[in-house]
Amino acid sequence: MAMSIKDISVFCRRVGTVTRAGIGLVDSVKREAGRQRDKKLWSSVVCTLEEGESFAASLKPFQKQFGEMFIAMVEVGEESGHLSEMFLELADYYDDLLRIRSDFFRSLILPVVELVVAVVIVGLIILLLGFISELTSQTVDILGFGLIGFSGFVKYWIYVGLICFCFYFLFLWMRCNISRMRIVHYLLDIIPKIKVLMRSLALMRLCWGIDLTMRTGMDVERALRLSFNGANYAPVSDNLNLVLEVIRNGGDLTDAFSVTKNIEYDLINAIETGERSGSLPELMQKMTERYLQESLTNLKMVSVVGGFIVYGLIMALIIFIIFRVASFYIGILNDAAQMV
Repeated sequence: MAMSIKDISVFCRRVGTVTRAGIGLVDSVKREAGRQRDKKLWSSVVCTLEEGESFAASLKPFQKQFGEMFIAMVEVGEESGHLSEMFLELADYYDDLLRIRSDFFRSLILPVVELVVAVVIVGLIILLLGFISELTSQTVDILGFGLIGFSGFVKYWIYVGLICFCFYFLFLWMRCNISRMRIVHYLLDIIPKIKVLMRSLALMRLCWGIDLTMRTGMDVERALRLSFNGANYAPVSDNLNLVLEVIRNGGDLTDAFSVTKNIEYDLINAIETGERSGSLPELMQKMTERYLQESLTNLKMVSVVGGFIVYGLIMALIIFIIFRVASFYIGILNDAAQMV
């Protein structure tokens, strides 16, 4: 089971703070391991650390739980000798992701509540139809679902439960696979609003990775590999081989990024300016902040669209009920007219 973003953020914040204060990494990790829920995982990590392995090496068997980018950034911090600073920057990064996710779910609360209320009302209508049918001694199926009375009410909620279960299963599947499945990324890239959001998040992670890796002075190819893998979105990450090919043929970063797809001109321009001025990490840090703000803005747009979709479902349900009720009474009037 993957660790939650909140757990990783808290872990990074605590370990980064205590290691910067001078406490050894092994002691810091051992101390935090006792607070974690997955005791078996952390026991294995601590044992590997105590055997003299690096922290990144001790985490690699658990890449599914921590994510490739987290382990890659830990490795960068260890190689550069700035692990405590890396932990604190990782904590800031995960806090930003938490804020984005929190804003998204908060924006959907009202539409979802209204949808739930609409679903409950339909259930009550089905129950009410049963009472009307008993009083009039004839079947009254205004909704046309074939669900009437208490038995229909129970069946209705079984259907609702099955639909909710399917959506929940889909959510769990996407949560486990969306970060690793390229085909899912490209499917998301077809949806206009989602594409803009996912790309802004990916470019934020890419810029952040370049900022961190370039500051360490590590090999350019390794820095780019970690940064593109850290972008964690196939339409952006799949540019890695193109970029490396240009670099290996003697091109600079500007040349390399100029041949990419799905990477904005503004980012390429910032890379060119950073290379010429010798301030690439600083400019990448600014671009990271810019893409963070764009992600928040795009998230609000996606949330608004999602809200309209939910409102549309509610309105469609209301219109359907109105037409069913109208057709039911028109049928009664027609029957009465024919009897006369």
